[in-house]
Amino acid sequence: MKKCLIFLFLLLPLIACSKKHEEKVLATIDGEKITLQEFNAELDKIPMNMKMLVAGQSGKKNFLDRLIVQKLLLKEAKKENLEKDKDFQDKLAEFKNQLIMQTLLSKKIAKESNFSDEELQKYYDAHKEEFKKEREIQTRQIVVKSEQEAKELEGKIAKGEDFADLAKRYSLDPSAKTNGGDIGYHPKGTLIPEYEEAAFKLTKTGQVSAPVKTQLGYHIIKLEGMKPPTYVPFNEVKDFIRQKLTQEKQTEMVQKYIEDLKKNTKIVVNADLLKEEGKQAETPAKTEGAKPEGATAPPPAGTATPEATAKPEAKEQGSAPAKTGPETTK
Repeated sequence: MKKCLIFLFLLLPLIACSKKHEEKVLATIDGEKITLQEFNAELDKIPMNMKMLVAGQSGKKNFLDRLIVQKLLLKEAKKENLEKDKDFQDKLAEFKNQLIMQTLLSKKIAKESNFSDEELQKYYDAHKEEFKKEREIQTRQIVVKSEQEAKELEGKIAKGEDFADLAKRYSLDPSAKTNGGDIGYHPKGTLIPEYEEAAFKLTKTGQVSAPVKTQLGYHIIKLEGMKPPTYVPFNEVKDFIRQKLTQEKQTEMVQKYIEDLKKNTKIVVNADLLKEEGKQAETPAKTEGAKPEGATAPPPAGTATPEATAKPEAKEQGSAPAKTGPETTK
């Protein structure tokens, strides 16, 4: 018994400290508290991709200000007794119904739409072509304004001058000054068509193309490397497969569940009444101040009158359509 009392006395300070920590007050609004515990609980509700916005001191101060504003608005709403407002009650009932239906469907499908790793692997093996990566090539380029310049550079390369060095000195691409014209690996469909067509015809590392004309100029392309066709590893697409199969399964289950509910319920629809309502909606309603039959209404504002339909003066010749910006390489 004595040992129990000693243990209790040792425990009391810890309980007191814990309680004191939980009741740390960050702000008060007319006596209403926002505690540190409440503040942290609200922070935890923020989506992960938004967490960085409140990571720093200024972000936390802004978030606290938002909580204070919420408290102020809720206080004012209570003063005006808005919870008993009919419009509010109608919207609340609508939201409640939506939430109830969503909760019902979630409970019905959650347990039956889980997939094991074995099932995901089975899908991956059966649909492996969906996860195939086509051949990629790494190229280096020199781009100049004229074909003559390109041919001169082609001759220098043929004589053994370094391609990257020539790119740094002559290429119009600003990044070539630092990377020697290297544009990295790229699959088909990511670069200017003329460039891409010539680049994918290169078959050996180190091979150089003849000058290729694009809207950016004349390119000389060197093949630096190749990656053969491959498949994205299962571990990299496992979560994607799980999400895909889950969505498909849940859609299928919801449809079946609703069909079963309809089959097991006596539903009577008065189709004739629905048709009558449709006919009434199609009949144009008479408006006040309608003009008698045959009367001519004035033209709407902005409509040209006969006097205003004379031929306009000829436009000044020589104007050209606006130019569109050229495509850019990667």
